[in-house]
Amino acid sequence: MPWQRMEIYKIEEYKKSRRLVYLDEGAAAFCLYAREVKKYELAEGREISGEVYSEIIELLSKRARERCLYLLESMARTEKQIRDKLKEGYYPEEAIDYAVSYCKEKHYIDDTDYAERYISSKAGSMSKRMIEQKLYQRGIGKEVMELAFSEADIDETAALRDLVQRKYGDTSDLSYDEKQKLIKKLLSKGFSYDSIKQVI
Repeated sequence: MPWQRMEIYKIEEYKKSRRLVYLDEGAAAFCLYAREVKKYELAEGREISGEVYSEIIELLSKRARERCLYLLESMARTEKQIRDKLKEGYYPEEAIDYAVSYCKEKHYIDDTDYAERYISSKAGSMSKRMIEQKLYQRGIGKEVMELAFSEADIDETAALRDLVQRKYGDTSDLSYDEKQKLIKKLLSKGFSYDSIKQVI
């Protein structure tokens, strides 16, 4: 793809010694340390060469990869969660794509594995519908979700029975109003009315 001329629209102070560099009037293109802005001779109104831009992307790609590895040390994350975190750090798309591809190749990011583990850990306390909603928010697609659920083989009624037993004990002694209140609470967690009726 031929190099398109880019002019630096604005350089803005950001968090201590960092600077946001804008290549147009929209969102910031990337974030550099002040010493790097000086090194690459970046200035407002000055054109950025293809060679310098490539160097910056290479630098930020490596930095994004290290950021990814750091984020994944503490907990598993989906591709969307990682992308969102890197966007918050003003990494450019090229750097984000590189970092995510690297982590996927090494299986540090695996949405199918993440979905399977999440389903397994939440099956006893959440309804299938609620789990689906949570996974969707984390960027898990329909196909991956269906595959993960087929592997998990969840019995929602059994899971609901265990949940009710653990949290509420014997429900046969509950008054009508108490049962209605419990039913509403379980419905709000995404359990179906039929499953709730079977259990209570």
